[in-house]
Amino acid sequence: MSTMSKIVSSLADSFSGNLDADGFTTTFAPSDFVSGAAPPAYDYTRTVAAFNKTYGLTPVEANGLMVEMQATDMRDTASSAGFGVDSIGANGAANLASANFALVNNPVPAMGVLGLSVEATGVHSDSNSSFVFGANVGFLAGDASFRSLTVTGALVGGKTLTFSGDAAPDTVLYSSSTVTITLDAQTLLLPPTAASGFIGPSITTDAIDIRFNDAKFGGHTISGDFAIGQSSASYALMHA
Repeated sequence: MSTMSKIVSSLADSFSGNLDADGFTTTFAPSDFVSGAAPPAYDYTRTVAAFNKTYGLTPVEANGLMVEMQATDMRDTASSAGFGVDSIGANGAANLASANFALVNNPVPAMGVLGLSVEATGVHSDSNSSFVFGANVGFLAGDASFRSLTVTGALVGGKTLTFSGDAAPDTVLYSSSTVTITLDAQTLLLPPTAASGFIGPSITTDAIDIRFNDAKFGGHTISGDFAIGQSSASYALMHA
């Protein structure tokens, strides 16, 4: 087995994304971000008791578009126990007691019409990676769950969508030509064989993935992606 510095890694954040509204791009940097790589063993945790922020998506327009993001008890962890008898693994996990995402016009119309409202409690996202030395093989897994989830608004056709419990991988809660909301959205990156020690195969698990594709609301056009409760884990490609 070739010598290498890092074999597994993991990370987590409470929410992140990039949205483009009427040509204005807003980047939501990973919130409560934490990461690590092993060996050696690591165990990192970041917590935020409460978060409340409004983002203006179209800052120079009189009839603006904005995102309101609120969350409580955000707890993100990245950990690895280091070497076991014949393997090594890593875990990334994102947990939020509550998370509320709202896409609204600014100023908010008197009738209070929302473009999109996502209200969730007990949000959990988990990603795991491991590598077994004797078999020279790696494994990736992820999951997500909710105590409760309610989605409504004009961009989901005025419907009220609900969910609770464990979500199957890539559960599509809502889909149209312009808006897709996926629970336990899993992205696998499986690059071709690379040099020994290259951190490559990875899994990213979004508890909630909101994707806009030229969605129309309140005279605005919005595209991009927003993730709530994101975790990721990877392992190194190794040669015998």
